Amino acid sequence: MSEIKIGVVSTYPELSRQIMALAAERQLQVELREGVLQEGVRQARQLERQGVDVIISRGPTGRMIKKAVSLPVALIDITSFDILQALHAARKLGRRIAYLGHRVHDFTPDFASITEILAVDVQCYPYSNEYEMNCQVARILDEGATEVVVSTGQCILEMSRRSGLKAVLVQSGYETVYSSLERARELARSVQQEQRRWQRFRSVLELTSDGILVLNENRQVSFLNPAGEKLLGVDAGSVLGRHVDELRQTVLGPLLQGGKVSDVLKTVGKKQFLVSSLPILLKDKEQGAVITFQSADRIQVLEHNLRRQLFKKGLVARYTFADIIGESPLLHQAVRQAKKFAAAKATVLICGESGTGKELFAQSIHNESSRSRGPFVAVNCAALPENLLESELFGYEEGAFTGAKKGGKVGLFEMAHGGTIFLDEIGELPLPVQARLLRVLQEREIMRLGSDRIIPVDVRVIAATNYNLAREVKAGRFRSDLYHRLEVLGLELPPLRARKEDIGLLARHFVRQLSLQEGKSVPQLNAPALDRLKRYDWPGNIRELQNVILKYVLLIEEGQDPAELVERLIGEKLQLRNQSAVTGAGETITLRIGRLEDMEREVIRYLKSTGRSSAEIARLLGTSRTTLWRKTRA
Repeated sequence: MSEIKIGVVSTYPELSRQIMALAAERQLQVELREGVLQEGVRQARQLERQGVDVIISRGPTGRMIKKAVSLPVALIDITSFDILQALHAARKLGRRIAYLGHRVHDFTPDFASITEILAVDVQCYPYSNEYEMNCQVARILDEGATEVVVSTGQCILEMSRRSGLKAVLVQSGYETVYSSLERARELARSVQQEQRRWQRFRSVLELTSDGILVLNENRQVSFLNPAGEKLLGVDAGSVLGRHVDELRQTVLGPLLQGGKVSDVLKTVGKKQFLVSSLPILLKDKEQGAVITFQSADRIQVLEHNLRRQLFKKGLVARYTFADIIGESPLLHQAVRQAKKFAAAKATVLICGESGTGKELFAQSIHNESSRSRGPFVAVNCAALPENLLESELFGYEEGAFTGAKKGGKVGLFEMAHGGTIFLDEIGELPLPVQARLLRVLQEREIMRLGSDRIIPVDVRVIAATNYNLAREVKAGRFRSDLYHRLEVLGLELPPLRARKEDIGLLARHFVRQLSLQEGKSVPQLNAPALDRLKRYDWPGNIRELQNVILKYVLLIEEGQDPAELVERLIGEKLQLRNQSAVTGAGETITLRIGRLEDMEREVIRYLKSTGRSSAEIARLLGTSRTTLWRKTRA
């Protein structure tokens, strides 16, 4: 293995001295630069060009470098002892101390214990990115109550001192710096091992019958196998080392268009190829791309793969019935019914209030069905304006309307061919689109906008709504024939208030899930806290419970009683719900407390009765005219 070159971007002089002393002691080859934030990034890029294998840095500068370079970056961690030393030094300079640090990297689990041991009053100012960091610095200065600023970033230290505040830098100790150097060596070794694997793999690529073209991290052609040369009719020597932009107008151009694709038919010269393009990832960093292509001369292959040009989002159903949490009889009954529906082929209509888990059930039905290997395409019918909804669902041909993109577009029903399409909030479909959907359900075929060609589709439809569709039919807002086509297999999901025995299971699950997501260790809910959750009626159902638990995870403090925090969070929700008046433009509108959608409609109807225009009402309510129309359409 070749000797490892370590690049270091130090953010303060003492760190530079520590690293150089350790490098000499360990006989490591180190290139040292100093700089913070953008200057640090500039120095890191210079080190990258000089050929170092790995870079070491710390704090906000290190995190910026990690995003800016393609090399592995070892961050110098902040330890509890480092924080203790800094706070101890700060206590000698003043009693009102502000601690500014990254919410994930700079607050150790022992932080509260440290402040208690030192008997100091520390006001914490966490941030997640550079923008939040600058906002927190401005907040400290605006409040004017801080005597000493303690931070992990040299840049923050300098800003504080320029503003007349005393400042202490959290410096990294000997053991921390030593560990970072060792970690950097391991990262570099891993990269070298990956490079050796690539050399072995390259010999295999030379023998395959598929064409293979490889781009490096600089988007230059680094490899074209013999099969690729033969298929394209080019010599590898004429394209190796050339940038993608130079090859756009050559025979390779169509292969290099777009990003990550899978099994897409492209015309190259006079031939058609089935093309896939995937990024090459090393240590979660993209180091280029590999493009594979093979000849495709049959129209059946073309039709099959056009329907498989799916966006990654919405293609895969991630949840199964095993992910549905609860022990209540009502939930068990719904799950049993849904499993029986999964074995059938007919359309399913899932009804239930907002937040009851309708998409979770839809994905589970798909994954339990014979179509589980096919695509799962989810569509929120309320999220798309009427003028876009038809083109999204059914696709369009080139030139079908002003703004139609070149080559047309495959619709979501075509994308779902061989699988399932989930139409969420189907009660929001405009009547013209309802008519077209009815034809799809009856004939199992679609026609793109601007086309006269019928395209057969093999799609199972699962629809969901929080409306009473029977009532919408009576009001003339939903087609009766479509309603009966959809409700072949009806599934009613119980609201959370009807299965309160599941609240404890769900709450504990969300605490575990969200504490892991937020990187925070929090106490589980005690019996009084769970009892308070069960006494609330949860109009927003599981989604509302999840939101409350997220607030609990974010706000709970060491030693705080979970029941006390839960009581406060529930109290805030009750206070908001019990506000029975909405005030705007100098007038008060009395509302009946009920479903949010009904209250919104009541406000809008009242404002219309005063003679205001739609534009004025939209401005008052801070929304768009399209959303206003959707909420009140007759």
